[in-house]
Amino acid sequence: MELLLNYLFSIGIAFSHVLGYIFSGLSVFFIYKNWNNLKREKIFLLIMLFLVYGFILSFFSYDKQTSFDEMFNYLASWFPPFVLGYYIVDETKKYKIIIINISIFTVIVFFSILAYYNLFYKEIFGLPLAGSGLYGHINAFLWHISLGAMCVMMSSITLVFLLFKQDLNNKRKIILFVLSVFFVVALFLTGSRGYYLAGFITYSSIFFFYFYKTKQIKIILLFMLLSGLIIGILYSKNHFIQERMQNTSIAQEGSLQTRINGYRISFAIFKNHPIFGVGPRQGVIQKEFIEISKDYSNGARHLHSMYINILADFGIVGIIIFGFLVFFIFKRLIYVYKQHNSLFALALIFCWISVLIGDNFDTVLRGPRVAMDYFWLTGLVLGGTLINSKKEDKNNEK
Repeated sequence: MELLLNYLFSIGIAFSHVLGYIFSGLSVFFIYKNWNNLKREKIFLLIMLFLVYGFILSFFSYDKQTSFDEMFNYLASWFPPFVLGYYIVDETKKYKIIIINISIFTVIVFFSILAYYNLFYKEIFGLPLAGSGLYGHINAFLWHISLGAMCVMMSSITLVFLLFKQDLNNKRKIILFVLSVFFVVALFLTGSRGYYLAGFITYSSIFFFYFYKTKQIKIILLFMLLSGLIIGILYSKNHFIQERMQNTSIAQEGSLQTRINGYRISFAIFKNHPIFGVGPRQGVIQKEFIEISKDYSNGARHLHSMYINILADFGIVGIIIFGFLVFFIFKRLIYVYKQHNSLFALALIFCWISVLIGDNFDTVLRGPRVAMDYFWLTGLVLGGTLINSKKEDKNNEK
């Protein structure tokens, strides 16, 4: 049943986070089967700690309904997806599940690009493939910033396998190369400048690590040349993206000013509530928010940065818990990469780098969609690795 739910999640999450809620939520009913392993996983324990801490804060929040809603969003986006992925211990099954997920997502993005150029429907059942947002980005059923995060994630995975997997035949090399270029081009069409930056740093890190390990550069140059050529041609013909890039000005553009205001608001709240913050999603209803942002709509959901959002809502305690969570995610992924030679673990290291950079400008790790993908894939990659490490420790003792 747990394997079937992973297959269903890998397909369903590409269409809607609601399907992700359903399939990952069902996995929680079987948590007793894997409890002995989960309770040894520090990432799982820190997820639990952050959630419990947030729900406690909600009891003392000014707007309890909003606060509890926010915490249920964190809960549904972090906890069940990680538990669902963690059930799978067989490496072959992990590969199949992730390949299905990447394949479905690729098809959706492909039709999204067709829709962007008026070659396909812009909406299906009310869900946007393209055209949603100020500049008419591609969407692939997502908000363009979330899609930017997903494109960097997918391209990082395909790039890592292209560059580091030793036994690839020419056909698979070509497929991975094309997919990598495809997702970089798709990233460009999202118009997400935060993930332009995150992608640039992430790809540079992958290339640097590849060159460090192999001293080869030919395939990197080919990838950069082809991606740059396609993006250059598209940019020269795309007035929407040109306008978006040319309007990147702190003094003139509202979205950048909003993000700068977010830092001012967060630190103003932090001065008065440094330890525990003001409670989940309470930062956007504080007087500091209204005074600095001049936003009286009561419609803001966050402060446009994961870190300052946590600082305002959860205080220094929340930042510390989140910091430890990120630390152990990297620690475990590095361990699995080194000890199990897992390229998926290596790919996820770079994926997490990208989303942590991107979340300087937004809060996609709050959930639902991108956070669900990240915690599910992290659980999937780590599933079974503590069992093996326990066996290794016993063998070493002998």
